[in-house]
Amino acid sequence: MRYLKINPSKCRTVFFDLEFYVPKSSRKDTGLNYNPWDKKSKLIGGSFLSVNPEVNFLQSELKNKNEIKSFWLWNYNSEKELLTDIYEFIKKNSDLVTKAHQGRHSSVLCGIGITSSDIPVLFELFKRYQLLSNSEAFIFQNELRSLDLSQLALMSFNCKNNYLYPKTKNEILGKYQQGKRFESGTSVWGLYEERKFLTIENRVVDEIMSTFLAYRSILDEIRKFKTLESQDKKIKLSLANKIECHAG
Repeated sequence: MRYLKINPSKCRTVFFDLEFYVPKSSRKDTGLNYNPWDKKSKLIGGSFLSVNPEVNFLQSELKNKNEIKSFWLWNYNSEKELLTDIYEFIKKNSDLVTKAHQGRHSSVLCGIGITSSDIPVLFELFKRYQLLSNSEAFIFQNELRSLDLSQLALMSFNCKNNYLYPKTKNEILGKYQQGKRFESGTSVWGLYEERKFLTIENRVVDEIMSTFLAYRSILDEIRKFKTLESQDKKIKLSLANKIECHAG
């Protein structure tokens, strides 16, 4: 296969976070309460930041914040209309990347805990509202790549046993933004019932910015680890050469 040259200016990492409403009749004590096939529950929306690695890392926090695109149910006539715009946003970013790389490179969906909640929920909803057939949903999902910080961040935490488990949002925030905490997603239910829509919108934008900052912090740590690894190799090589000289 011919070598593919990656064009960073045509790469996109889409940071996103979704919020749901679950009525009392569908709530349970543990696990993910929201079920995309439960007609009594609702996807109330979410926010998305499409990051160009050659642009957004150089921009101010305010400029990045202003580029966040939000989609909220209270601005639409139906959940299907809301989902249509979310789908088109993701698809637009995906097409930009794949077309620039002859279909051999993908856009990335990024967030905290998204592989066990947000991504599967979205694709079930695309199928439920017939935005995509089962076959089309499978194909589109496999055009994308996912990067879940709840897993990627594991390397930055001490592990006292042989069991790895994804980190929570607040564990990650606590490491990279000390003193920062977010309320449980279930707290949105009360805000939605009280029609405190602006509070929900601001909260999710804040989560997107915090996730992007955590991503940048993890990237910095990866580079530091690789530098230490390189230095360690040089030290070991130098010691091996000295031992070889003395032996000779």
